Amino acid sequence: MKRFLMAAVVAMTPVAAMADGFCGVSDPAVVYERLAGSWVREGSTSVEGNVTSFVRPARMFATEIDNDGRFYSGFVDSIMGEDVALRWAEPKPYDVDRIDDVLDTTVRTDFADLLSDTLCGPEGLPQLQVALPEFDDGITVFGTITLVPYFDDRVLETSELTLKSDETVLFMTETVLLRPAE
Repeated sequence: MKRFLMAAVVAMTPVAAMADGFCGVSDPAVVYERLAGSWVREGSTSVEGNVTSFVRPARMFATEIDNDGRFYSGFVDSIMGEDVALRWAEPKPYDVDRIDDVLDTTVRTDFADLLSDTLCGPEGLPQLQVALPEFDDGITVFGTITLVPYFDDRVLETSELTLKSDETVLFMTETVLLRPAE
């Protein structure tokens, strides 16, 4: 009987409620440990320029975070030539309105529903960032990639980048939902 009751409670509990949230978690070591592992990406990229404007699915590539806060990403590695350390973003760049804006820009308002069961807004969540510096290599990519962990199984990755060459300047905004790789 006890096993049946436990199974009934688990069955009635939403899956999202079973995942721990990051509200109020402020110790970087705890955050890095909870995020450590391989992640699968799903999202969209908006690209805007003088004569260019489109939204496309985000590219799929390996994404990993280790216990020390090292961020391994096929995209970042191709630009920087190595993995990079996540830094604790202060002041926090994202509040609810700014998250809504980037989700609108990338046509991924569905992510808001997947993240809305958090007990706090982005202001109460850790925000980790990678800053891509401007290199002078003909084609330049610079800006920030920010991870906002909502739950152990859902992290919002937001990239706001500028792509620059002699011919053009493009502004790229990407929102990606990271989920643990299985």
